[in-house]
Amino acid sequence: MPFPRPFHRPFHRLAPAMAIPRAPLVRTLFLRAPVLHIAAIAAAALLATPATAACTLAPDIAVTAGPFSPAAVRAAAVPAQSVRGGLWCDPALLVLLGGNTVRATLRSTNGFRLVRAAGGSIGYTASADPAGNVRFTQGSTVDYMQNNLLDVLGLLGGSGAEMPFFVRPAAAALPAEGRYTDRVTIDWTWYLCTRGISLAGVCLGVEDRGTNRRVTIDLALTVAARSVTVTVTSATVWDPTNEGRNPRDLPGSRRRVALGVANPDLVPLDAGTLALVVPTPAGALVALDGDKVTAGAPIRLADGTPASGVAMDYAGPASTTDDVDFSADAGTSWTFAPVAGDPASEARITHVRLRPRNAMAAQSGFSVSIPYRTR
Repeated sequence: MPFPRPFHRPFHRLAPAMAIPRAPLVRTLFLRAPVLHIAAIAAAALLATPATAACTLAPDIAVTAGPFSPAAVRAAAVPAQSVRGGLWCDPALLVLLGGNTVRATLRSTNGFRLVRAAGGSIGYTASADPAGNVRFTQGSTVDYMQNNLLDVLGLLGGSGAEMPFFVRPAAAALPAEGRYTDRVTIDWTWYLCTRGISLAGVCLGVEDRGTNRRVTIDLALTVAARSVTVTVTSATVWDPTNEGRNPRDLPGSRRRVALGVANPDLVPLDAGTLALVVPTPAGALVALDGDKVTAGAPIRLADGTPASGVAMDYAGPASTTDDVDFSADAGTSWTFAPVAGDPASEARITHVRLRPRNAMAAQSGFSVSIPYRTR
């Protein structure tokens, strides 16, 4: 029996029934699946973590700086004063992504002047950084996320990050002493995609926003004299029995009285403005022949650290050109010339005046000492 003839169908009719999806569609499906899978995992992880506000606003703030001397203010020697800006942000959530912003718009009630109620004012600058490079003007806006400003301020990676600003006062003339004030407002606007998860400009984390949230800051500057301070110490250094070994305060013993002088101001003390008048202690007389222990001039100056820059010469009790004077009438006149080593002459000295030369450096110190004999 002959085999039946095979059933034939033209190929062009079979092709549509046997068509396979085109390769490009398969490739597209395989590329999109991992992206969607990763995004789903990231979103699920974020949803599992409780959301925390990235930034919170503080109540209104009052800040007082000083006291600073009139001379320091006029010389612009007052350093930039850090002022709380009133916006606190979790440093773990401050990430320098392209879409994150923390913006401050600052306004000064007195036009960047600190005003004294009794009259007078002191100008100042305000900036987002201590160096004054990112400066505020009236109504201007500064983005704290710009140009690594957060890193300059040390706000990345810390335990807390309150946005500061910096005030630096300066006056062309010597300001009067008193309290100077201004009121500043800052409108904060921020947008943060927390935990730094952002793909193609889309935040896959938790968004934290604030718009024109205002903080009021009352600034005050105290201007007051910063006078030289003097501390006095006394120590017995020699006695007739023990000499320099554990000396005691006996008749005829020697002791040294030292005056420690400090300039706490931010500016130098002008030359020729410092004089120390030292009264002779009760029960003692000035020992112009020395303390029996140390060599050199009996009345001497020792500079401190940092160096003060002052100098003082003592050429002898009769000298009229050195920097040490003696009085026998409680400071009424300074022409008395005692004789060194003569107890009767030395006993007449009621006061010693010391006149250090040169300007005294800011925040420096020195000491001067005078030997005495116990009666």
